[in-house]
Amino acid sequence: MSYSITETQIPGRKIAFEGAEYLWLGGTNYLGIGSHPTFQNALAEGIQQYSQNFGSSRRNNLQFSIWEDFEQALAAHFKVEAAALCSSGLAAAQIAVQFAQQKGLTLNLAPQSHPALWRHPHLPYPGTYSDWILSHQKGQILASDGIGSPWITTFDFSFAASMHPDNFLIVDESHRAGIQDIQIKCSGHLLQTISLSKAFGIPAGVILGSSADISAIKTDSFWVGSSPPNPAFCHAGLQSMEAYSDLSEKSKVLANRFATKIQGLQPAITYEACYPAFCSKAPGLFEHLKSAGILVNHFSYPDITAPPVCRAILPACLTEADIDHITAAILSYA
Repeated sequence: MSYSITETQIPGRKIAFEGAEYLWLGGTNYLGIGSHPTFQNALAEGIQQYSQNFGSSRRNNLQFSIWEDFEQALAAHFKVEAAALCSSGLAAAQIAVQFAQQKGLTLNLAPQSHPALWRHPHLPYPGTYSDWILSHQKGQILASDGIGSPWITTFDFSFAASMHPDNFLIVDESHRAGIQDIQIKCSGHLLQTISLSKAFGIPAGVILGSSADISAIKTDSFWVGSSPPNPAFCHAGLQSMEAYSDLSEKSKVLANRFATKIQGLQPAITYEACYPAFCSKAPGLFEHLKSAGILVNHFSYPDITAPPVCRAILPACLTEADIDHITAAILSYA
């Protein structure tokens, strides 16, 4: 069953649907940062200070220091040399791929890569992930998700340590950033792109990389011609770095409890230890969870003609009792 809810506010721990109240495990608001007082107060300050979105370019004569300040904070948070803010995660991925393509390299997309990394006429590799790794050669851009979404799959990036130094590895970290370690040892050029609208609750994207690559990206016409993100939200993000870290730790506790409750059993779900999400192809699981007062996502994505994807996150606003209730419901599915 696909369903539709029209809301007037961002849901928190629970949501109303069809006259009943449910635990809400939908969306990608992993940390629930929008309800954190630090973020709310900082966003109000940002709106007061900057008033509105500022349609411009990062090469405009008028600049706001908040953009560079936030970039430096994100680079420090993710333990990389530099960062380049973009208007969205999709823009960040497309800018990174186009930048690397200008080096005369061929794009080699990992299986089931998010469309943010696609460049026509290139499509994801049709074989397995391990075969994709073996297929790479000198003169290529390797592009992959950091973790599979909507189907949850972890990827082994150990191959990157022996990449050709002229090759690029571009990783879309939108579903790991802020909730898992995203550090990758890479002997080539590593660019990691992130949609900050997920764990960070900000309508923006960012590219992480070496100082040399990020400096070069900031002279590229595609980045120069793109709009910078809303400065008010950047202010909120900058002031909330400690809150992000605190909520990330809470998310890890909940994910670990979930994994412990499921460990060694045969649940009708796919999940990864220490990752706050699960998915399933089991028929009837969506309705079973709904009958237990749990509402998860169930819609076709990214191919709108495909069968609906049953997917849930474990947002940081949940309690340990909620986790116990969720795991009990999953294990009671026959």
